[in-house]
Amino acid sequence: MLTITPTESKEILNKCGIENATVLMCKEDYIEKGYIAFIQNGYVLDIVGFEVYYADENLSNKESYIIADTLIKSLGSYALNHSCFYIECSKKELFDLLKKFSFAQNDNKLTINLQQLFKVCKN
Repeated sequence: MLTITPTESKEILNKCGIENATVLMCKEDYIEKGYIAFIQNGYVLDIVGFEVYYADENLSNKESYIIADTLIKSLGSYALNHSCFYIECSKKELFDLLKKFSFAQNDNKLTINLQQLFKVCKN
């Protein structure tokens, strides 16, 4: 089972180049599978780091895709709980990965509205 928990890993913060970022770590049976790092700017969460360990850039492995999807949805849940409406990213090296999850390019950054991330179920 995948678990997502906050971490204060100095190694990840150094890799992201931002000391005050929040990091959500994905683990399965105590084995780290990936992370997503972000900072909050008002009503927006800005992704400053995102990595799924041992995944290719296309996320062609089903497990890698599930891990990435779980991290993004966990970030979306965090955003909702902190009164944020958007998630964005200006790190170009993450664009291809984030576009797989419906992020849209807006000038020199990618953005997703939380309403797009979480679809309303119609019963």
